[in-house]
Amino acid sequence: MILPIPPIPPVGKIISRPYEGGIPNFKEKNVSINRLSSLIHEVNPDYLLFHSSINSIQNVWFLASYCGIWLFGQSFFIFIVASFKYFIIDEFELISLFPIGMLILFLTVIGFAPFLTLKQLKAKKSRYHKILLLKNTQQIAYYEHNRKQAPIFHLINYKDITASVRRNEGLVYEVLNLHVIDKSTGEPSLSINFEDMQLNPYDQWTFIRTYMERSADELPLDPRYAHACPTDVSSSLLACADIAQEKKNKGLTGLRHEVTFMGWLRACTVSYLDLAEGNIYQSSANPALHPEVQRRLIWDGQNNPYNILPVTPERQAAFANQNQTVKRKWYSGIAINATWFIGSILYVMLVIA
Repeated sequence: MILPIPPIPPVGKIISRPYEGGIPNFKEKNVSINRLSSLIHEVNPDYLLFHSSINSIQNVWFLASYCGIWLFGQSFFIFIVASFKYFIIDEFELISLFPIGMLILFLTVIGFAPFLTLKQLKAKKSRYHKILLLKNTQQIAYYEHNRKQAPIFHLINYKDITASVRRNEGLVYEVLNLHVIDKSTGEPSLSINFEDMQLNPYDQWTFIRTYMERSADELPLDPRYAHACPTDVSSSLLACADIAQEKKNKGLTGLRHEVTFMGWLRACTVSYLDLAEGNIYQSSANPALHPEVQRRLIWDGQNNPYNILPVTPERQAAFANQNQTVKRKWYSGIAINATWFIGSILYVMLVIA
């Protein structure tokens, strides 16, 4: 998918620092807890993993890519018809090279959308932060993404963090940023931009502080959305698309990867966006797999005190790309969606003709 690299955020309105005063109450308790629970990829006594998900800006990019592919298909159909007419049916004239050349130029320009989409699906390169909170060692792990460089792994002390809220100019939403401030210059040396426009940033910081500074029973979670996941989810795009679909409250089944009618219908209509978000879930550079993180983990995987659904056998099979039910759901949904997609192009061309 076309994933823009998030900008380096400036320091906004400073909220607080870790262990600085009491932890405030949630401003939008139920809404924020549901949203935060859906963003959690895994939570246990060792770590909490915030996994990136689609936001409104990404939605625009994905839909623009989808429209670009649609225009590419339509223009390619026109190109074939025009080439057949001017070079096969009618007598060739030099002037006919002009519309053919314009079509080739147009195809080249809009062809970047499908090219970048296929490149992202193949490379599985995330542009957005996956934030790992290490409770035992009081550290935060994440990858910094650059345009043409390999992701840079960072492991920073939680107590060195300064949290700020940045209000986007011209828009009415606020986002949470975490910074490490250079004491000599007063400028941020590292910044983590969450860019979640659907979440109250004050509640997000409250949630982070509660996990890092308090006991497990004080962390509010909604188990319908808070699910355990294998840390390496790169083996099946379809299983990851199921996570994206179910966390939007579209046919929640406890993430057993059972096919419901509404879930299958969604796969037939808007599967593009669910697959796009699934591609983000399965993208590379997961901080939980980094050797420096693995050295700091001591939990044995038993008796998780946090209110979170464990991984089911059906889900393990789905992640291993061995759940046939999930495969049939998505393959049939993609086939129907592709039929509508191609059919719409042909229909428009027939109307024009």
